[in-house]
Amino acid sequence: MNTTLIMNASEGRIQFVLEQEGSLACAQEWSAPSKGTELLTPALADAFQRLGIMPSDISRIACVAGPGSFTGLRLALTTAAAFRRATGAAVAPLNALQALAGSVPFGLLFPARETRIRVITHARRGLVHGQDFLCAPGSALPSPVDEPAMWEIPAACGGERPDIMLGSGVARNLPQLEELFGDSAPLFLPALTHPTAQALLDLTLALPDGAWGHKDLDPLYLRPCDAVDNLASIAAKRGQAPEEAYAQLDKLLGPSAEEVVRGSR
Repeated sequence: MNTTLIMNASEGRIQFVLEQEGSLACAQEWSAPSKGTELLTPALADAFQRLGIMPSDISRIACVAGPGSFTGLRLALTTAAAFRRATGAAVAPLNALQALAGSVPFGLLFPARETRIRVITHARRGLVHGQDFLCAPGSALPSPVDEPAMWEIPAACGGERPDIMLGSGVARNLPQLEELFGDSAPLFLPALTHPTAQALLDLTLALPDGAWGHKDLDPLYLRPCDAVDNLASIAAKRGQAPEEAYAQLDKLLGPSAEEVVRGSR
């Protein structure tokens, strides 16, 4: 039976969903801030065996491409790429922030007007990934208002006031957010830091045909990785000149690397 595999490892948890005929066949979630590599493939193999699924049954793979943890995104996207190359399955990217917005309990949405949902997730100290979504009455599928962005905490409180605000950025910065918003604070949901299996499934089923392809998915990184930020000190510890290390990085990453490196110095 044709099966869709959905994966997310953007924020310290390994999540995967198996879909068959428009319904959830299996969902698993593991807390794996440091052992995701050891967990994901064995967990998938076990689920396949219990459901009688062969790798060749995977016809589509939807994978959260970001924004989020560099390590987690690479793990999920590499696994998706391996499946695609082995089975010829079509692949499509999912937005981590949209999946979180779709996880807001339906009963919290306004019944007679659009609900503005702001999702912020932890990027690094004082910085969050953020995006606004609108959820129309009667619909649990949020539509993006703009593109994902990197915000400082005060900027995450700007613009049109959201009705609901959630994500790991809320959980980590709740006192500051409450102070910045004051009496006009939205409904904060600090406990909602990971998307639900149903939200991942709904988002995948809503993807248009044009979203699916047969090329490896690119990660959505909104900031240079910590290794790039610390490249000069890393090179010095290895006895390498920083200029040489930056030149090697430029060569490895291609034309866009220069902008990334300059932004990190």
